[in-house]
Amino acid sequence: MIEVEVKARVTDFKEVKKKLSQMGVLKVKTEFQEDIYYNAPHRDFAQTDEALRIRKIPHNNGFKIFLTYKGAKMDDVSKTRKEIEVSVENREDTASILENLGFTPVVTIKKERMIYQLHDLVICLDDVEGVGTFVEIERGLKEGEDFQDSLEEIFKTYRKLGITDGFVRKSYLELLGIH
Repeated sequence: MIEVEVKARVTDFKEVKKKLSQMGVLKVKTEFQEDIYYNAPHRDFAQTDEALRIRKIPHNNGFKIFLTYKGAKMDDVSKTRKEIEVSVENREDTASILENLGFTPVVTIKKERMIYQLHDLVICLDDVEGVGTFVEIERGLKEGEDFQDSLEEIFKTYRKLGITDGFVRKSYLELLGIH
């Protein structure tokens, strides 16, 4: 899958939530995400602009765990990149497999994410520990689909939300000075 994503730094979510409500966009859920990022033994992801993480999200009486690979960014405007994500049963066992293969944990990023759905766009309001508050708008595409139309729709949605600046192409890792 190709994830077309644009992120903007905001000072708070009050005005964004108001605009989302005026647009009739409903919140799907709020979740706490804990991501452990890894670096590879055979190449430096900071140099190749890739990412590998294990995400843990509380769910019912347990957790949902995902292993995600993100490829290098595909353009100079957004964070559009190839993304492969699989659900796994156990974070500790998954971490052990990676570490036994030589992958090393780099940092853990924790965030509270409010998730909204607008047609096929996902709008996330992220409060990231040690980094700040951001609005991310994203859409998933199949490989080979052109992402330019999606970018136009994402920026149009930002304008409707009153967000015209503060766009950040860096990942949360990069904003922490890690990657």
